Amino acid sequence: MIAWLRNLVSHNRIWVSAFIGLLFFAAARPTLLSMGIGVPVVLLGEAIRVWSSGHIVKNDSLTMTGPYRVTRNPLYLGNFFLGLGFVVMAGLPVMVLIFVPIFFFIYNATIAEEEKFLTARYGDAFKEYQRTVPRFFPKMTPAGLSTGRFSWSLVKKHREVNTWLAILAGVLLFLFKMWIYPGAS
Repeated sequence: MIAWLRNLVSHNRIWVSAFIGLLFFAAARPTLLSMGIGVPVVLLGEAIRVWSSGHIVKNDSLTMTGPYRVTRNPLYLGNFFLGLGFVVMAGLPVMVLIFVPIFFFIYNATIAEEEKFLTARYGDAFKEYQRTVPRFFPKMTPAGLSTGRFSWSLVKKHREVNTWLAILAGVLLFLFKMWIYPGAS
């Protein structure tokens, strides 16, 4: 049953995440303090995503430059901070305790699937990369020399502007909800 659920979630993580996000938003009671703490966390997450998007060349080569030198999944690390920031903006601390295990349940399944693909595609090169770079939590000393360069054209290609628009919409929705429930501020 757990394997089936992990498979379902890993293949539908966008929709599952959106559904869970809507549930969190429905319960949210944002305050100026929660917004002031949450927005910078969201911006940190997006900065990590932009840095990652500017380095990754999906399905063309094994990316090991930029943020990929300190974590094998910097885009997902960015997603973690994005989600955490929005959960903090919600103004209900218990939501953080709910968010963290849900996030790792969803992304552990996704990462495991991707690692199977990368092992099949890149073989020993990916196995060595796994050995030297952590799966999720960054290490403080980067692996190897970074020969790749950040590229805004890759950021554009990966449609990161859509994430910027979603973040803007999300922050505006939280501000609107804060305005509707002024007693919570």
